[in-house]
Amino acid sequence: MAFTAVKVGKIARTGLGMLIRELVIARTVWTDAVDSFDGALSDTVTIRMRGRVAARTRVLRAGTAVAPDTIVEFPVPVVLTTDVYQSVPLSDEVENLDITDFAAQILMPQTEAVALGVEDQIADAISGATFPVGNEIELNEADPYLTAVDARKLLNDANVPTSQRTLLVGSGVEAAILKSDRFVKTDNIGTEGAVDALRESTIGRIAGFNVVQSNAVAENEAYAYHKTAFILGLRAPKVPESVKTGRSESFAGFAMRWIKDYDYLNTTDRSLVNTWVGTAVVTDPDDPTNVASDRSLIRAVKITNGESS
Repeated sequence: MAFTAVKVGKIARTGLGMLIRELVIARTVWTDAVDSFDGALSDTVTIRMRGRVAARTRVLRAGTAVAPDTIVEFPVPVVLTTDVYQSVPLSDEVENLDITDFAAQILMPQTEAVALGVEDQIADAISGATFPVGNEIELNEADPYLTAVDARKLLNDANVPTSQRTLLVGSGVEAAILKSDRFVKTDNIGTEGAVDALRESTIGRIAGFNVVQSNAVAENEAYAYHKTAFILGLRAPKVPESVKTGRSESFAGFAMRWIKDYDYLNTTDRSLVNTWVGTAVVTDPDDPTNVASDRSLIRAVKITNGESS
């Protein structure tokens, strides 16, 4: 049998590509806010959110002096807290006799598992967030479009940008939406990008939201939010110097590490895929011109049908 070299870079890029395709919720939140955790104190990166000020007016020809204002940014910390990983032992017999396509048989299932783990982390951050009074509304199952309009109004009233909005729904809420005659389905906009996981999970648009279904949230819940409401930070650990087969890769805010080493005592190879994860909820000052004021989550709305816990 001819010797086949392990193309480490190609395998690692293949895994990262699969990871990105599998991430659905993660691609609806803010990932490019976190550049790097290298050298970060306490595994924390602080995101600087821009401050806001109100415009002033003065009467023409009145000679009134211009009043100065100060723009103060406010911080949102993102802390790496969780190692999401998948490890598989590969005996000599399995590796030599059973595996014909390492990427398909081993790396793909591992990467899919890590992707689901990352999704669970950001989904927990979303569902565990504290929503202010008024930003929790009940689903109108007879006409879910009206609920989406109510959520849209809440975000509009908070001056949340109208672009990059997502309506993340559980399977029960999705079913109610799909039964609505006022739901605009994605199959009306062509087949381009059909292999993309986000596109496949985006079932359509309603009231300006991209509707995305995921089982990572409770079936009777939904969340309407802007991309900047939640932050996801991923950091690929470095490949240890003692490991000769492995790669850390990062692309478009997503990162993962794959390493493969040999346990000679048990004549077993080991394949490991992992990434370090941190999440954050963006809360804004209640008084936009005073960053010292109380802060609350105004960039997202929670929707329930009255049956979720």
